[in-house]
Amino acid sequence: TLLRAEAWQPFGVRQLGFTFDIPPGFVLTQHSDQGAAFLGPREASLVVWGGQLGKASFRAEIEHRMIEDKKSGWRLTYRRITSRWASYSGVKNGEIRYVRAITVCGDRAALFIINYRKSEKKPYDLLSCGWSGP
Repeated sequence: TLLRAEAWQPFGVRQLGFTFDIPPGFVLTQHSDQGAAFLGPREASLVVWGGQLGKASFRAEIEHRMIEDKKSGWRLTYRRITSRWASYSGVKNGEIRYVRAITVCGDRAALFIINYRKSEKKPYDLLSCGWSGP
């Protein structure tokens, strides 16, 4: 199973002011000043990044991201948006996508997106309880 005694590894983007804990078994595959991508067990992927919100509100940014995911074929099955955080998930071709976003210091946002096989739903549901951001 995915839950082992291995330690989660913190990953942060200092200039954007956030840190996420990366689950055991995920390996860094790309890194930039704005974030990083990780590859996990059984072809799972995790992307963590942040940025300035610009003129749009946090809510507008998340709603735009959900529209783009729908255009890409994701059928959204859950969504919750507040003024400071948002979560949504969807399914597509036997995969699940879980998105979590938080505001950081008002004018910035941090996001992570994890994609994994639907057959891995139970262990990843348990893992997602630990992702809360800063």
